[in-house]
This record gives sequence, C-alpha cells and structure tokens, in this order.
Amino acid sequence: MGHVVKSESEIRTRYQITIPEEIRTKAKLNIGDSLLWQYDEVRQEIIVMQKPKSFSDKLWGLGKEIWEQEPADDYVRKERNEW
Repeated sequence: MGHVVKSESEIRTRYQITIPEEIRTKAKLNIGDSLLWQYDEVRQEIIVMQKPKSFSDKLWGLGKEIWEQEPADDYVRKERNEW
C-alpha cells in the first residue's frame, strides 16, 4: 500500500476540517474545487473524492478492459440473438 497517503485532521466546532497539505498537493486540489462525500455503511468508511470538472471525461474508457477479448458489437449481436 505504498500508494496510499494517510494523514489526520480534526473536526472543528462548526464541523469544518482542514485538508492536510500533503493530501491537497497529491490530489491537486485548489481553492474553489468541490468534493464529493459518500458514507459506506457496510465498511463504515467516509469516502471523499474530488468532483470531476466533467463526469463524461472522468468516465471515458471505464471498463474498456471488459471488451478486450470480445468486440462489443459481437457481444450485442450474440445477446440479441438469444432473445
């Protein structure tokens, strides 16, 4: 887990936190950037991530390795024939 940066900050009176400098630098966060917060109830973990400027650009190519063995067009044809 050498790629994980861990740090600590405190929740202040008005529920404000400071993002540690090392995290801000590595995540390339700037003033005005938005963060997305999520709570995983199963793992009881808070997940924080930078909100992408464009969700389409962020998702582009996601899952492309699924189609390395079989072209998507062939898969769709096969599925349609099974209907």
